[in-house]
Amino acid sequence: MMEGREEPGLGASEDEIQRYLHSMCSDATLFDRKTGFFTHFIEQIDAQVSDAFFKKFGSLKTDEARILDTWAIKPVHTLKIESMYKEKVSDQAEYFRTKGNRAFQDKDDKESLVMYSRAIMQAPCNSEECLSLSYANRSAVLFHLGKYQLCLNDIELAVEAGYPSNLMYKVLDRRGQCLVKLGKHSQALEAFHAADSALSDSTLEEKKMEAWKKDLAKKAEQCQDKTDKETEVKTQEGDDSLFAGKNPIIPNASAAVGIEESKEAGRYAVVTRPVGSGQVLFSEKPYAFVLHLDRTGTHCHHCAARLVAPVACKWCSAITFCSKQCRDESLESYHRWECKSGELLRGSGMSLNSSLALRLITLHDLEFFKELKPRLEEPARLPSEKNPHRPDDYVSVYNMVALPEKRSPEDFLERSLMACFLLKVLQRMHFFGRWDEESPPDKELTEDEVFIGSLLLRHLQILQFNSHEVTGVGFAKDKVNFKEAKNISLGLALYPTISFCNHSCYPAVARFFKGTKMVVLNLRPLKAGEVVAENYGPVFTHHEIQQRQRKLLSRYWFTCACEACKNDWPVYQKMAFKRRFRCQTCSAGFGITDPSKTQIKCPGCNTQVNVKDTMNVISKAEESYLLGKMHLDASQKEEAIKSFLSYADTITKYTVPPVKELHLSLQHLRLLLAARGTIQIRNPLN
Repeated sequence: MMEGREEPGLGASEDEIQRYLHSMCSDATLFDRKTGFFTHFIEQIDAQVSDAFFKKFGSLKTDEARILDTWAIKPVHTLKIESMYKEKVSDQAEYFRTKGNRAFQDKDDKESLVMYSRAIMQAPCNSEECLSLSYANRSAVLFHLGKYQLCLNDIELAVEAGYPSNLMYKVLDRRGQCLVKLGKHSQALEAFHAADSALSDSTLEEKKMEAWKKDLAKKAEQCQDKTDKETEVKTQEGDDSLFAGKNPIIPNASAAVGIEESKEAGRYAVVTRPVGSGQVLFSEKPYAFVLHLDRTGTHCHHCAARLVAPVACKWCSAITFCSKQCRDESLESYHRWECKSGELLRGSGMSLNSSLALRLITLHDLEFFKELKPRLEEPARLPSEKNPHRPDDYVSVYNMVALPEKRSPEDFLERSLMACFLLKVLQRMHFFGRWDEESPPDKELTEDEVFIGSLLLRHLQILQFNSHEVTGVGFAKDKVNFKEAKNISLGLALYPTISFCNHSCYPAVARFFKGTKMVVLNLRPLKAGEVVAENYGPVFTHHEIQQRQRKLLSRYWFTCACEACKNDWPVYQKMAFKRRFRCQTCSAGFGITDPSKTQIKCPGCNTQVNVKDTMNVISKAEESYLLGKMHLDASQKEEAIKSFLSYADTITKYTVPPVKELHLSLQHLRLLLAARGTIQIRNPLN
C-alpha cells in the first residue's frame, strides 16, 4: 500500500517523480502524515494485508463491496472509538466570571469581554445562574463598547439561559437603552415598561425601587411620540447580482452561463453570449462547509464570521458560534452527531476534506439518505429545461466527478479505511440508532451501515477534485493597505454549481466570499462559447509549465491543455515587451516588424488593419492602467477595480496574450475583488 511513497532520488524518471507526487497529494486529501493517529493506523493495516488481498480488492466494482472487504480486515477494529470532547466545567466557568467582574470594575472592557466569553464557553447549560449571569454581564460590556446589537443578542441569551427573575429588570432596562441607541423608540418603550413590571419580582429596598421607577418612567417618556429610525439597508461595495439575471436551468449561475460536456473535459461551464469584464457569473452558498481547525474559537463554526461575543455550544466547550441562530441551526443538523466526537476527530489528523466528507452525512439523518437511495442509482444528466440543475439536492453532490476508474487499489483502500473510521464514529454517535457499548467492534454491518459507509467513500473521492477553500482578505494592520493584504484560509466548502468550472493556467475569473457564499466574476471579456475557467492553484505567470503540469496531474489527475500550456507562455520575468496585435475581423494575431507602416494586412483574413489607430487605442488604455496603480497605492479599491477592468477590456480586445501589464492588472484585480468580500482585521472590535 505504501508503494510510490519513497521520495525519488537524483536521476529519478519523470514517471517515478509523478508517481511519488500523486501518492503524496492523494494522502494529503485524506489525512496529515505528520500528526494524528491515523498515520499509525494505516501503517498497521499495511503490515497485515497481502498481495492476494490487493489483487482481489482491486477487482471490486462498487463502493459497498470495498467497505465490506475493508471492514473484514481484523486490525481495522483495533482502533478504539469512544466519545471524546471538551466537556464544560462549572468551576472554571465561575473562575472566569469572577475575573470578568474584576476586570469590569477596573473598567477594562476588553479583558472583561474575554473573561465573560470564557465563562460562557465553560458554563454547563444546567448551571443556569452562571451561564445566564455571564451572558448578562457580557451584555453590559458590549453596551459600553457601543456594540448594541450584540448587547441585545446577549440579553436574549441570558433570558433563554434562565436569568434570575429578581434581576430581570436590569437586562430589560439595558435592552431599552440599546434600542434607543439604535433608534427603535417604540420597542424601547415596551422594554422600559417591561422593566418597570419586572421590578415587582426584585428584592430592592423601597427607596431604590422608587428611584428605579422614576428613572424608567423618565426614559419611557423620552421615547413617547418619537419616530423610529428607518432600518438602514447595508450596501456592500460590489453588487453580487447575477449578470443578465438568474439562470432558470442552472440556479446560482448567470443567465449567460451554460453547461456543456465532452469526453476529454467532462461537464464544464461556458458563456452563451458575449460578456464584458467584471460581471457576476456565479453567486452560490455552499451545500456544506467546515471551518479550519486553526479558526476554532476565533470564527463561527457555522458561517465563518469573525467572533466578538461568541455563543457557546450547549454541550461542549470547544465550539463557538457568532449568534443564537447559527448555534441552533448547527445543533439541529450536523453538530448533534459530531459534538461528542470532536476531539477524537481532531486527534486523528484527518484532513478538512475528510471532515467535509463526514459533514455531508451529518447534515441529515439516516432516513433522509434511505429515501434518496433509488434516485442515486439513476444516471447523471446534463442540466436542461426538463432536468434543471438542483444545487441544494444531495443527488447533485453525489453525481460530481470522482474518477473511480483512475484509482489504484492502494488509493481505494486508504479511502475505505478513512470511511470505516468515520462510519465507526457515526455508530458511536447513535446515527443508526442507540449503539450498544457491549457490541463487538467488528460486529457485522447492517445494510444501512454499508450504504452510509459507501457514501462516505464516495465523498472522499468527490471532494479530492471538487472542494473549494473559503478565504478572507487579511491586513497586517488595522489600516487597509492592499500591498500588505493576504488571503486567509477560513475553511473548506462544496459548491455544486461553481464546481462546473474547469481549470486554466490563464483563468477567466476571480472570486470573493461573503461569509461562506462564493461570488465569481470574469476578469476579462468573454466571447460566446468561451469556457468559464477558474484556477486550481498554478498560474502560468508564476510557475513554469513543467511545475504546473506536475502539480495538476498529481493533485487533480489531468494534463492541462489550456492556451498558456499549449503555447508554453513565459512567466512574468521572461515576458518580452514585444506585442502581438489582434485582428478585429478574424481575431488572428500578428506582429509589427516595420513601425513606420500605418497599414498591415492581417495574415488570417487579409483585411487591412490601421496600426496607428490600434496603437492610439492601446495608448489610451495604458492611461487606465497607470490610473489603476495610483488608486491601488491609495487603497481606493473600487476606483482601482474600475480602471483595471477598463484596461483589461481594451487590451484583451486589441492584443494577443501574453501581455505583461495585462497579467499584472489581472493579478491586482484578483486581490481587489477578493477584498469585496470577507475582510479579516486583527482587532474585530474596531
